[in-house]
Amino acid sequence: MKINKNDIIETLKDGGKLLGALALRIYGDSLNRAGEQAFSEAIELGIENTVAALYGAKVSDKETIRVVCEHWGISYQDAEDRLVWEKQQATIRSLRQYLKLQGYSSLDIKNYMTESKASMRIRHEKDLWNLKDAPEKLFKALQSNN
Repeated sequence: MKINKNDIIETLKDGGKLLGALALRIYGDSLNRAGEQAFSEAIELGIENTVAALYGAKVSDKETIRVVCEHWGISYQDAEDRLVWEKQQATIRSLRQYLKLQGYSSLDIKNYMTESKASMRIRHEKDLWNLKDAPEKLFKALQSNN
């Protein structure tokens, strides 16, 4: 069998279609994964923002957990864990803001948080969470126990 110019052109066309289909499949899979990742991140951010908003508005723990479970379809345990996390993070944010408004630089705040182990202590000493709305008292409590 003799191969002619038309055979080569057809083979290249078929190969090009095959490569194009393969590239589309690979690219399409990447888009699907990226889309799924973006969707998951958006859901996580939505849950996080909901918990933060309800906690910031001083909605009761029980009601916060109920609303988050009902509207985001997550388990009671997961909602509870997220609320505990938010209580810790809100207290840490409050302390950082207080220090910033007292004139501490970003580096000073970072050094203070590291040296005093403030973040770790706030996460482990739940009594400190009650000082979220009184950051000057939180700062003094962390200083006196250092």
